[in-house]
Amino acid sequence: GSRQSRSFGLMAAAISTNEQLASLQRDFAPHLELQPPSDRVACSLRPRANPTNYSDRKAFDPTGVLSADEATGMAELEALEARGLELCSALYTYRSIARALPTAGGDDENKRAMYLTSFEVLHPHVQRVKELMYYKDDAVAKFCASLALCTGPGSDGLLLALSRVFDVVAVLDSIKDTKACLSNDLSVYKRAFAHCRADVTNADAIFNSNNALQLFLAEKGPLLSALKAAVHRLPGAEESICAMAHLCAEALEGGWCLLPAERHRMLRACACLVWLLDCPAGGGPNAFLSRKLRRDRLGRLFKVSPVVPLYGDMHANLPLILRRCPNFSPAAAAELLPHSRREMESLTGSYDVVAAAGSLRSLVVDYTMSLPALLRRADALGGRRLGRDERGALARAVYEQVLRGCRYMA
Repeated sequence: GSRQSRSFGLMAAAISTNEQLASLQRDFAPHLELQPPSDRVACSLRPRANPTNYSDRKAFDPTGVLSADEATGMAELEALEARGLELCSALYTYRSIARALPTAGGDDENKRAMYLTSFEVLHPHVQRVKELMYYKDDAVAKFCASLALCTGPGSDGLLLALSRVFDVVAVLDSIKDTKACLSNDLSVYKRAFAHCRADVTNADAIFNSNNALQLFLAEKGPLLSALKAAVHRLPGAEESICAMAHLCAEALEGGWCLLPAERHRMLRACACLVWLLDCPAGGGPNAFLSRKLRRDRLGRLFKVSPVVPLYGDMHANLPLILRRCPNFSPAAAAELLPHSRREMESLTGSYDVVAAAGSLRSLVVDYTMSLPALLRRADALGGRRLGRDERGALARAVYEQVLRGCRYMA
């Protein structure tokens, strides 16, 4: 009897507890509903290679593997690289604004109002282009200051950071040279500014920056040209450039690159570093005669991948970059470039989609024929109970077929 009464007591306590929980749920349910946050939560899926930004660099031993000056240079170069990548995106997506603006007409007062409106519309976009001009001065100064530190054996991290910034500079130059709309927008902007200059604050500063921007846009490859002129004024520039190129080659040969974009960046940097090293006769080292540059090592890389992606739908032709060197000649660049016609044709098939269209078409036809056959086989089995081996073989065949189709789409 005592055991039965205890069971009834436990049941009564459980029922009472459930009733209390139900009562609490009814009373507080309206207040416990999850509401979406009023402010947008910022989230980035891109991992940061250096989240601390070398905040402990003052504690580094100057005689160790990494000195405090080198860590400071790497932190500055990483910030410079991030800023350059933002400019690459802004420049690549830039579209002409001036073509959408109406032509000023009517009386003088109406024309002046239209020119002022055109100036206000174009001003923020032209300022974005001027950021590229200001970036050139910062990139040249910080690149040269960090390159001067690359004198010891422990400078590999700094050299890799320099190569990344150098590639960003090269990409910016290439994108800028393909954007004719920049000069068109600047011309319309200057014309509108000339008619409403009296109504604009800081008119003199805007006038001077407009003239500087016009010269900047008219020059081909202004960032790389300014960087090359500044680098060769540094003592020991040849050794540092060769060390940077050899480190990029070592990264490519050793499989350091996790993503294809990293490998493409290293290849572009190697070709542009050869151009950076080469100077006109009497003005500096000759990249095709320098004993400090391993041309055979770089040539093996260039002959395997002569054309690589640059940015977006743009590509970089590495042999064309080498042909822009002041001392280039087919005989001098024999170690760096393919010289036989058969070798050139075999390389074309490695990157030219048109050359591989025939083989790709046959592979796709074969795939479209084998896929329905596999699906019919799986459908014919229906709900039959299969053995372990038979079920595993079918699952493996379906997996490999789907993977093959994904590879063809890529």
